[in-house]
Amino acid sequence: MKIRDFENRIRPLLAFNLNDVRKIDPAFHRQQLHYWTTQGLVARLGGGYYRLAEQHVNEAYRFMLSNRMYAPSYVSLESALAFHQVIPETALTVTGVSSRKTRLVTGEAGRFSYRSVRPEYMFGYTVVAAEGPVKFSMAVLEKAVLDHLYLNPGILSEEDLEGQRWNRDSLKQMDPETVAGYLRVFNSRALAWRVSILEDYIHA
Repeated sequence: MKIRDFENRIRPLLAFNLNDVRKIDPAFHRQQLHYWTTQGLVARLGGGYYRLAEQHVNEAYRFMLSNRMYAPSYVSLESALAFHQVIPETALTVTGVSSRKTRLVTGEAGRFSYRSVRPEYMFGYTVVAAEGPVKFSMAVLEKAVLDHLYLNPGILSEEDLEGQRWNRDSLKQMDPETVAGYLRVFNSRALAWRVSILEDYIHA
């Protein structure tokens, strides 16, 4: 396959792996992809994924890539808390939640960290449409907070939250009924207790 034909056919995927390419051309050889990479026409992203060299990589693209590299997953925890302005901007690691095992992927596009939860906890996210065709699944504010509290059992006091520099004004935007509904799904006394600590922190 010629590079121009390849670019035209693969471009709508934004990020792709070898399986994606072979859906277009079953006879495609991995060595061709390696060659285009050495020529600077294709770039590695990590986790077996690639992008066309022309593809711009920004935060929204990295969120989309996080979803694609390890499905099913959605952006949550520190990345989502920063997105909802609960904490300051995070570093290059994109954090997500998945029903698969915990995993860390490192590549040209940065670091992608996934924490494992039970399949029944894979809810509370929405699809965000960014620029152009880029879309990604992002935890809503309430779920990002509960995911963080659930996966960080070391949060035992208001001082622990203070040390994480959580923005009280942003936290006040949470809907109490949504939080209560999510807590019923988690059905965890420990999480409910940490949420009560959070409520005291918000209103301190």
